Parts: sequence; structure tokens; C-alpha cells
Amino acid sequence: MKWVPIPKHLVASPSLWLLGPFLFRRGSNTRIIPDFVWFDGQNDPRGQGPPGFSHFFSCRAPFCSQTKENISGREMETQLVVDRLTEAVEVLRQVETNLRTSSDEVWHTRRPDGRKVRVLIRASIISLGEIDTVKQEFSADVWLAAWYKEPLLKGKKHREEVDWDDQWHPRIVLFNAVSVDKHEKKHHLILEEGDDVPIVQQSNRIKATFKEPMELFDFPFDHQELTIQLMSDWPTSQVEFAKNMGIKDTIRTDTFTGSHEWELYGHLLCKPAITGQHQSTSHQRYALYNITAHVQRKMGFYVWNIAFIMFLIMALSFTAFSVPPNEPADRLSVTLTLLLTSVAFKFVVTQSLPTISYLTLLDKYVLLCMIFQCLMAVQNALASIMSNAWLFDVISMGVLAGVVFFTHLVFGVLMFIKIRGTNKQLGQADKEYLNLCENIDRFYKRTKCTISGFTDEEVEAIVGQTELAGVENSKQMGIDETKTA
Repeated sequence: MKWVPIPKHLVASPSLWLLGPFLFRRGSNTRIIPDFVWFDGQNDPRGQGPPGFSHFFSCRAPFCSQTKENISGREMETQLVVDRLTEAVEVLRQVETNLRTSSDEVWHTRRPDGRKVRVLIRASIISLGEIDTVKQEFSADVWLAAWYKEPLLKGKKHREEVDWDDQWHPRIVLFNAVSVDKHEKKHHLILEEGDDVPIVQQSNRIKATFKEPMELFDFPFDHQELTIQLMSDWPTSQVEFAKNMGIKDTIRTDTFTGSHEWELYGHLLCKPAITGQHQSTSHQRYALYNITAHVQRKMGFYVWNIAFIMFLIMALSFTAFSVPPNEPADRLSVTLTLLLTSVAFKFVVTQSLPTISYLTLLDKYVLLCMIFQCLMAVQNALASIMSNAWLFDVISMGVLAGVVFFTHLVFGVLMFIKIRGTNKQLGQADKEYLNLCENIDRFYKRTKCTISGFTDEEVEAIVGQTELAGVENSKQMGIDETKTA
């Protein structure tokens, strides 16, 4: 009969004794015994083993009579059995883990009254963090508030009287969040005079990183829309988003950490939306709420450190004409060395951009400089075989200088158009934001109300003030109201 030692940590495992008949063949002379029986022979293990296994200790004496040579001869078989036992115990633990109910599982129930709830949103970006162009991500510290009327809480006056874990809520999630570093949530109960239906306010302080696909066609003269997208896990038949027309959405520009590379505008545009069919795996559509901030890239770094250096390298290509035409090797060495320098700068530009399948404005400029240097190399090679090399050099120099001038003129015009179009677009967004803020301030001075927008009439009462303000200004300026309309 063979005795096989096993580790001590497996002796007390019930899984070992349950799997024993399956791990050893019937009729085999192999037996298992705790390792302290023969590895720690100087201590008496009687009564120290797990209960119910005292019959193993009676076998210690014959086993200890084995010689060390016989023990070393069975080391390979012992290790194999130990490995099989360890794997079996791990399998049982995994099965037990899979059968265990998750403590994080949450079930959401529909509203008992079945009504559609309008949720008002107010956003305030406390701090906008770094904007990563390569990863197309940005970080932000945001305060979000959601208001909705809850008839099921009639009679409640204080938030301490409500068990918020058992209450219905709009299930607002950060749709484009990559990671959430901090999320604090609080509930408040608001009672308005003349209305017995309380308003639930859900306040959220969130610090997260968001994904934002960037349009880089005009890089480095581009501007980006940084959008935080909220979504409700309830379909549009149960929840809809709207802006709280009683208070302004704000963004702080003094806490912006990426001011060395970007210019942050002071407006924050917030608009509700609905998911498209391609964004949902079911036939239902869900409410979205887009919170958009605008930033414009400061182009100075790329203009002076890449574009200007490329211009100097391209201009130095004209120094090849100082070498006599009958020495093409020296001419080509100058031109090709400058071309290799341009290739190195191209890699620098690539590291500042994500992997995109189109050319940016800076890519086009760098490639045109490299194409010009290739033309210069071709001219150097042809000059060595021309009969009148001096005349060919003069003509080539004039043509290439004209190409450089025309190319930079075109790029200058494109830059002017891009910058002017960007400023116009951002100015329009800024004007829209300021007009809305004026309407909200005018509404607050009249009503002293900071929560409005639960009905379309309330929204029209605030948004419609823009036209009324325009008519009043026209009257003061002596302009005919009909012409203004």
C-alpha cells in the first residue's frame, strides 16, 4: 500500500474528502495522509487534525518506518496528486462563487401611476481638466441637479421622512463617461406654495473623464465642442429631459487647467435630445441631455515649433543652387539631408494627433514642404545633364520660388477663412447663451422662482421674452414694428 502526503491547507477542506473517490482509481493501492505525519515526525499530531479523521493518525507509525530513499522516489507522484487536488478545490470555489447572488444587483420598477415624468436639468462645470487630443478625452468636475414632481410623496415635508432607496428615480447615467473618479448624490424635498405635489431635487457632484470624438480637419486652427451627455435608462415614454428655465447653466473659466493650450469660452449650451435607432439595442428610444462647452486651440505652439521650422528647412533647400551644377553629388547631399529632417518633423506632428484617416491642415502643409524638397532633388539631378545648366538653374529657381510664394499665399487665405468662421460660430453661440441668461434673469426678478419648465407654457413664458425685448428696443430706436417682424 502506498502513502501519499498532501499539504496541510487541504486536509481541513471538505472538498478533498468529497472528491477523494474521483481522484483515485478504484483498487489502487495509493492512499493520502497529512504531511505533518511524516514531515513533522517529532511532534505528536494526535488530536490536532480535523475532527472525523483520527483514523489517519493510526497509520503514522508504519509510514514513518519508510526510508528517505523510498520517500524521494515518490516525489513526482506526490506532486501530481497535490496539483490535481488543488485544481479540484479551485473549481469548487469557482462554482460556489458563481452560484452566489450578487450584492450589487438592483431591480428597478416602473411608476405605479404610469405617467410620463419631465425631469429638469441644471448643469454647472466647476472645473474643466486636461483635454487629451490623442486619446480624444477630457476630464471635468461637474455639479448636476435634476428636479421632478413626485405625487407619490404627497404629505412628506422633509427629506428625512423618505426612504430614497425605495423611491422611483429617473435613472440618469453619464452616457459618454470613460471613468468616474467621484460621484456624490443627495436628495432634497421642495414644497412650493399653492402646490401640494412636492418637487424632488437630486444633486450630483461628479468628477469623471469623458469621451469626445474630435474634428481635426483644421488642426491646429480648430475648435472643439466638449459634450457631457446624460441619458435616462427609462424610455422616452416614461421620462423626458428639459432645461430648468429658472436658473442659468454656468462654467468657470478661471479653474480651467488646460489654458496653456486652449481658450475656454464662458458659455454653456444645454439641449435635450433623443437617442437614434443605431444607439439602442431595442426598439425603444431614450432621452438624452447634451451639456456642451466650446474651446478653441491656441495655435502658437504648432505654428512656431513645427510650421515655421518646416518653412526654414524648405527655404534652406535653395542653398543647393550655390553648388556648381557639375557636382550633382554635393547638391543632392544637401537636398536629401534637408528632406530627411522634414521626415523627422513629420513624425513629431503624428505624435500630437490620434490615429485618423484624413489629413489635417498642418499635415497638408508638412507634406507640401516635403513635395517641394523632392522637386528640388529632381531639379538637382536634371541640372547635371543639361547643356546650359546655368540657364536651367535660373529658370528653376524662379519657378520654385513662385510655387513657394503661391502655396503660402493659399495657406494664409485658408487660415484667415478658418479663423474667421470659427470666431463667427463661437460668437453666435455666445450670443445665444447671453440672450437666454438675460431672459432667465428677467424672469427671476419678476417671479423669484428658480425652478421652471415643467410645462411648455412655462418655457414659452421665458423664451418668448426675446421677441418682446426686441420689439421694445425697436420702439425706442423708432423702427417700425412690422418691418422688424
